[in-house]
Amino acid sequence: MKLLLAVLLVSCGTVRKTAEVPEESALSVEDQRRYEYYYLEAVRLEQQGCYDEAFGMLTHCLDICPEAPSALYKMATYYFYLGQKDRALDALLHAVEGEPDNFWYRQTLASYYQTNREYDKAIAVLEEMQKQFPKRNGELLSALVGLYSHTQQYDKVIDALARLETLIGKTEAISMEKSRNYLLMGDKEGAFGEMEALAAEYPENSYYRVVLASMFMENGREGDALPVLQEVLAEDPDNGTAKIAMVQYYKLMADTVGYLAMVDSVLMTSTVDDETKVKMMVQLIMDKTDSVYVMQLFERAMQQPQRSAKLGHVCVQYMLTQHQPEERVRPILLRMLEAEPDHVQARLQLLSYAAKRNDLDEMIAICSTAIDYSPEILEFYYYKAAALYQKDKHDEALQTYRMATRQIAKDSSTELVSDIFAAMGDLYNEQGLHDEAYLCYDSALVYNPSNVLVMNNYAYNLSEEGIQLEKAEQMSLRTIKAEPENATYLDTYAWVLYKLQRYDEALEYMEKALVADSLDSDVLWEHAGDICHALGDNVKALLYWEKALELQRKAEAINEELKKKILKIKK
Repeated sequence: MKLLLAVLLVSCGTVRKTAEVPEESALSVEDQRRYEYYYLEAVRLEQQGCYDEAFGMLTHCLDICPEAPSALYKMATYYFYLGQKDRALDALLHAVEGEPDNFWYRQTLASYYQTNREYDKAIAVLEEMQKQFPKRNGELLSALVGLYSHTQQYDKVIDALARLETLIGKTEAISMEKSRNYLLMGDKEGAFGEMEALAAEYPENSYYRVVLASMFMENGREGDALPVLQEVLAEDPDNGTAKIAMVQYYKLMADTVGYLAMVDSVLMTSTVDDETKVKMMVQLIMDKTDSVYVMQLFERAMQQPQRSAKLGHVCVQYMLTQHQPEERVRPILLRMLEAEPDHVQARLQLLSYAAKRNDLDEMIAICSTAIDYSPEILEFYYYKAAALYQKDKHDEALQTYRMATRQIAKDSSTELVSDIFAAMGDLYNEQGLHDEAYLCYDSALVYNPSNVLVMNNYAYNLSEEGIQLEKAEQMSLRTIKAEPENATYLDTYAWVLYKLQRYDEALEYMEKALVADSLDSDVLWEHAGDICHALGDNVKALLYWEKALELQRKAEAINEELKKKILKIKK
């Protein structure tokens, strides 16, 4: 109840600071003082969020004066949120009756009726208020427009809008809405007349005339649309909105020559703004124009000087939906970057192409330039460092990751930040800097506590060092719960158990890892051998080790320590 009342009381408008009672109540001076005390105490308690206690104070008020409008009004809000709608309505009606000139009481009553879907009653209250409170007519008429529209009383919507227009003057919003409602009534002439009046009211604004022409075309009056558009273009030959409307006109008239010429006039003219060109292309796409023609238009338009990357952005999005190859998309991306060198999406798309080809040098070059223009975008650091790592430039990769951490912000992707710290941890481990690695792993898990790859690597490195094995076991257990068929995670868990000298459990999980391993990893076979050896099963240990050695020979990466273990058993 307290939360609901909090929402209500904030939304009910001005909190009344004085206790009001009807004059006819004829309270004694003592009762008047008692009433004011309880009422003001209720207001104070409400402001402190003590709604139950405030309710009690209001009850005392009504005990003293059952017809007091101020107390009835407040009690109505409590009854409403207690689900006692009948009592709420009764209290509201009595409050309005007791103080008929109170705007807030009547507005709340109208809101009650609207919430209860008693729209006719809500309208009646608002219409009466519109007469009673002429200074508030703006908001009251707006509310009436909404209610009449909701109840599909289009003629009354128009009437309310006309009254609002008389109050504040002719505006685009009012005229457009009146025109729309005329059309909903089937009165096309009324709709046209409304837009003609708006265009006449603001002759310097050609947009209204273009809207009028569009309405003509939408309703089969193309002959009336043409002179309007011709007049606009005579005044302003580069009017993009009018040109787009002319494209539609030529399409309706099946005038192919005019259609193609006007499309070119929009897209290939340097004086037409980019927003209009984008609108033209979006319209063609929405009209399901032949994709070959659309693609040709995009490419021709992109050969023109570009003031921004807006048209290129739409072009690339369309090309991607049409599954166009890199060689066709790439030139558009480069033109976008000529216009806007800091366009992040264009560089990310180029980066994705380079990554797909595993062109490490291009990935590094793209990311380096992108970082210069957009140093706050962490993805560029991440992929640059990944490419550097693949080129065995581990120090440069680590330095790039460090640069990324200096750009972390509140709105940064926590998953990406976690991956960056994870990669740093792996690099530090390779350098034997375990303390630094563990700090990075801890940071990675702060940003993404569910990063199972971090938990796996963290656990494995702790087990290799033989430290914090209980922590390692807990982290590793989480990874296999998340991915029970992951051979790498099963191997890590088995290895941690091995380090904890829980050999039977270790063998159980290691055998699961061998079954799940699709890569036939020599590391897993060697670990299995180590566990069997710890259990005293040297026959099985030898079998596993020899399998590991065989795999190493195939990979031409023989581990001499493994050979020593095998020779030691054979002796």
